[in-house]
Amino acid sequence: MAIARKPPVNTHGPIAWMRQNLFSSLANSIISLVTIILLLWAGVGLVRWIFFEAVWGQVWINLKLFAVYRYPADLLWRPLSIAALIMLLLGLTAGGSSPSGGEIIRGVFWWVLSLVIGLNLIALITWESVRWWWTLVSVASLVGFVLGRAQPRLLRTLPWLWGASLPIGLLLLIGVAPEGGLRSVDTREWGGFMLTLILSGVGIGVSFPLGIALALGRRSQLPAIKYFSIGFIEIVRGAPLITWLFIASLMVPLIFNISPDRIGALQRALVAITLFSAAYMAENVRGGLQAVAKGQSEAARALGLSGWQTMRLIVLPQALRAVIPAIVGQAIGLFKDTSLVFIVGLFDFFNIQNIVANQPGSLQVPGGIRLELSLFLALVYWFFAFRMSVASRQLEKQLGVGIR
Repeated sequence: MAIARKPPVNTHGPIAWMRQNLFSSLANSIISLVTIILLLWAGVGLVRWIFFEAVWGQVWINLKLFAVYRYPADLLWRPLSIAALIMLLLGLTAGGSSPSGGEIIRGVFWWVLSLVIGLNLIALITWESVRWWWTLVSVASLVGFVLGRAQPRLLRTLPWLWGASLPIGLLLLIGVAPEGGLRSVDTREWGGFMLTLILSGVGIGVSFPLGIALALGRRSQLPAIKYFSIGFIEIVRGAPLITWLFIASLMVPLIFNISPDRIGALQRALVAITLFSAAYMAENVRGGLQAVAKGQSEAARALGLSGWQTMRLIVLPQALRAVIPAIVGQAIGLFKDTSLVFIVGLFDFFNIQNIVANQPGSLQVPGGIRLELSLFLALVYWFFAFRMSVASRQLEKQLGVGIR
């Protein structure tokens, strides 16, 4: 009789993956076991410290500082109303998007909604003054999603709604009256994570079209436009962001011979961050333009398209598609680089930790609470940076980047 053979080894599932990637040879098995033991040891120590040794009380009682800094407590309904409006529109966009093409926006919506619900739970327990406003933000998010699923035709009005939300939000934050619930709030009172979102959102949103314009200007045949673009890009990229923030803070009033109070610290920081990001964005876009084969534009011109039509319809979409990873990487870097705005006297999310760490309650903790604050900041930054990275990979997959 024929000798019975052993059953074939499974090639699917977690055990097969571990056999192929972690224990494929004796050397890999030893390295994998040592790494797993070290990770378990470090993980157990970190969990023990987080839940049994760390002091988190000062973080919870300073949530307002971390969120909005010195924004008046009786006016917190204004930034939370803006958050409710944004989540309502985000829910509408996610709910009304198609099942095949809306994966990215739905992923962003559920990711941000999880944060909103978490903050709502914290507010219900420890933040009495705004607990119902956070509940409003959560309800507005779900209402927007359900409404988008039930009425997909509302997607036609979304561009107008998103466009209108920007001036409405700005007016609510600044205020339009001398006193009362809509009284003006000086931008020096802004801070915390609200300021980080404003700086990064405006910096990324405005630097993108500016970067495209500079990249196209660098390829222009007109000497004035070409050399202006080259000079701007090379000068700005030749110094770090902290230098330009120093210049915006100290040298701009001297150059224009005006009082430093004439230009607010927030405006100076926004200009410096936006122009700095635009210079790097221009080089990313220029790399994408160079990656597009010359035959593409030649074929377009042969079909009768003008130079502007060729660039707008043929070359530029392919160039931007090729540099999605670089653009998203720059956006993530800019989101974290906003921590440098302390140079111009602003207190963003990162800089609030210095205030909290030097409070009397924090100094009474043996060893201080710097480690707790650093872990808290790292977790928040990771939450948003990771979501941007995931959205980038989804967009690359959807557009077929790297696939012939």
